[in-house]
Formats: sequence, C-alpha cells, structure tokens
Amino acid sequence: MLIMPERLPAPAKGIRADSGWVKGLLIKSLKRAILSGYSFLIFLRSEKAMSAANQTEVTYAVVRTGGKQYRVSVGQTLKVESLVADVGSELVLSEVLALGHGAQLDIGRPLLEGASVKARVVSHGRGDKIRIFKHRRRKHYAKTQGHRQNYTEIAVESLVRPDGSQI
Repeated sequence: MLIMPERLPAPAKGIRADSGWVKGLLIKSLKRAILSGYSFLIFLRSEKAMSAANQTEVTYAVVRTGGKQYRVSVGQTLKVESLVADVGSELVLSEVLALGHGAQLDIGRPLLEGASVKARVVSHGRGDKIRIFKHRRRKHYAKTQGHRQNYTEIAVESLVRPDGSQI
C-alpha cells in the first residue's frame, strides 16, 4: 500500500506501509489529516503484483569455507577466513551446499557433487581489533587483550552447476 498526499509530485515521496502496526498508525494519521481538510490519493497494489515484484531471478550458491557458510552470487565480493593464495589468483570453492536460481533450489546431502564456485583473490588483510577485558572484583585483577583476525577478500566470478554449465 502506498499513501501520498495529492500535492506531492512523485510517488517516490510516498510512505510504504506493509506491516499491521504501521497501517494502524497511518489510518489514525489519515483520519486526523482528513478532518483537518487535507485530501489524499491512496494507491493499492495487489498481493499478486507485490509477490511478482519480490520474485526476481537471483542465482546464488551457499558455500562452506573456513568453517563458515556464505551465500554468494556472481559479482559479489566478500571477506572469508584467511586462505593460502596469491592476490589475483583464481580459487575454486568446491564445497557447495546449495544452488538456487529463482524459485528453483538444489540442496546437497551434504554437498552438491560437481558444483563449484569460481572466485578471484582481491586482497588479504586484517579485521578490526577486538578488545577483551577480564576483571575480578575486589581481587586486584584486570587483564586486557586484543585480537585482529586475518581475512582474504574474494570476488565471485562464476557459479558452476553439477552438470558442468556455468552461470
């Protein structure tokens, strides 16, 4: 539902109200505005149109590297746990847990055999410092530590399906 006053020139200035409490708040505000003499235009989109707008053709894969799982798509850059590879070299992440294209989803048990993600190493670095502070009250004990985690930044170039075709 998109609500906007008549005097606003573009629909981009409207207010989007999808949740129940926002709708209730807007209805109260509209009643006050109508009683004050303002006139409003109300645009309603059907549920079918809203679900079609949310269903875009997104291709993604869920990969496991460094003990963590990441949802990746082509063109995305992400920071993963430190990998032994030179900057600019190509990586093949073969531990693919799932591969999705639009509404279709292929799930491995536990891995998709033959599926992989090709990526290029962009850089290596270290994350922000984490401060660890330990303290025991009344015991004259206070200890501060710090930690910076190493990471490798990769750019996803392509997704390979189990049949060998690239996305």
